[in-house]
Amino acid sequence: MPFVIDIDPIAFSMLGLHVRWYGIIVVAAAAVAVWLTMREARRRGIGSETVSDAAIWAAVAALVGGRALYVVQNDLGTLGENPAHLFMVWNGGLSFYGGLLGALLALLVFARRSGIALLPLLDVAAPAAAIGQAIGHIGCLIGGDSYGIPTDLPWAVVYRNVDAMAPVGVPLHPTQAYEAILLAALFAGLWLGRQRLARIGEGTIAATYLLGLAGIRFALFYLRDEPSVLLGLKTAQLMGLGIALLAVVLFVAARRQTGSTLIAHAPLEATRP
Repeated sequence: MPFVIDIDPIAFSMLGLHVRWYGIIVVAAAAVAVWLTMREARRRGIGSETVSDAAIWAAVAALVGGRALYVVQNDLGTLGENPAHLFMVWNGGLSFYGGLLGALLALLVFARRSGIALLPLLDVAAPAAAIGQAIGHIGCLIGGDSYGIPTDLPWAVVYRNVDAMAPVGVPLHPTQAYEAILLAALFAGLWLGRQRLARIGEGTIAATYLLGLAGIRFALFYLRDEPSVLLGLKTAQLMGLGIALLAVVLFVAARRQTGSTLIAHAPLEATRP
């Protein structure tokens, strides 16, 4: 029997503004992610001020990038009529990959401006990003965002509230729950194995996160009711392939860095007389 979700996406209203459960949960997810990042940064000898500054850069860029890509993909016609629509987050949504790319670009710029190494910063942030996204998908599940295709499986979800983004009364794949569980598992693997991964080379933790993330979303988008755009693949799946390629580049960079370090520290053989 399907699980019924009959929760008003609006948690409460204040001064004429609607505060949604999604927003509350995203704020909580961001707080958890920042706390974990700072904890890991202290262990690695990275200052908390550096982490807090980097978090601000990443958060702002993620919001801008997520909103910009969402509008380009879904509301480009509306943007031509009303350019201010780009900033009306309450009238639309955010693109996950737009936010991710925005955050990565912001961290790259921040690292260069601050004169710090980028790869250790990415490694510190990667596990926290995974658990933050897992928590954030609980908000998607409540509000009906990112819903799956219809199914007759016993764990399907049915939305009853008319303000939910998902169709009302239709048993659907709970893709938000799938993604939350898989991202939580990815976090557990990264967190428990972070020291072993770090020994491979700086950037390996971030590369593992990106590869796992791309794989999870690539698979789950087969359960999302979105049109195919190329070779039977959806836009998010094609972008996921690009993210996977970036992960491979990070893996190669990590291995080369480790190899260079080993060569630089290898003992010189005694020359024969």
